[in-house]
Amino acid sequence: MLFPSALRRTTPAHRVRTMAVAVVATSALGLSLAAAAPASAVTGSACTHQVKLDTRVTATVNFRTGPGTGYTSLGLLNKGQGVYWACYKGNWGYLKPYYGAHKGQWGWVSRTYIDVPMQTD
Repeated sequence: MLFPSALRRTTPAHRVRTMAVAVVATSALGLSLAAAAPASAVTGSACTHQVKLDTRVTATVNFRTGPGTGYTSLGLLNKGQGVYWACYKGNWGYLKPYYGAHKGQWGWVSRTYIDVPMQTD
């Protein structure tokens, strides 16, 4: 990134101020988003049952910070996304995707959309 003194040599003053404000606003926005996510997140300690299963999601589904639709969506997991399903609470599974935008991140998905393989003897 160029320093303001370098910008002034080649850029009109009104553009320097606009660019500086945009950088400050972007930085502030990025910091507030990063700080807000952990505060609302619910960890695996909220689970009531252990699963410990490699599986996948069966539809494109919201990946949330907690077990319920009232929690913030971290984004979407695509149909067929490979995940490690650690545990669940009620109708919500706590899992970690193996790849994609949320690789390695823990979050919650409705159990309706988690593939439960049939057990064979």
